[in-house]
Amino acid sequence: MGMQMNLIISLEEFPEEGRYLSGELDAAVFGIDCDALRSTGPLSYELEVQLFETELMVRGSITAPFELRCDRCLALFPYTVELDDLAFSYDVKGKLAFDITEDLREEVVLALPSYPKCEISDLECEINDTFGDFRLDKDPQTGVDSAAPSSESVWDALDQFPKK
Repeated sequence: MGMQMNLIISLEEFPEEGRYLSGELDAAVFGIDCDALRSTGPLSYELEVQLFETELMVRGSITAPFELRCDRCLALFPYTVELDDLAFSYDVKGKLAFDITEDLREEVVLALPSYPKCEISDLECEINDTFGDFRLDKDPQTGVDSAAPSSESVWDALDQFPKK
């Protein structure tokens, strides 16, 4: 028996004081596995669930570990998504159970950084040492014109390279 793939909340005989749910969902829920991003463990959840007539309220925290590739030095580094104050509300009228897996998955995926860099996990990025202070994402000094004239696209230079 593998790890659970879905978080389905049963609404039958729901206790008035609510329910506390904690556990783990299989990392396969993310459906992510590529060079730059890999799930390295389950989605862990701790949730308080309450039912007010036909409204299901879910509050709590989730965490999920990943391995990301640094955009700058291309090294892989560990990164954990930690979301502490999630709150969802659902209309569950006429339902006996409700699946919240997709919303948990989406929250984690949206929290992943668009441009991963070692520093977000408090790691030293090798490229910073190599190039001293010429970091790619340093703020340009005032009064210095951008290298690319605005009429040209930054991709034009890349287009000059022979295609494979």
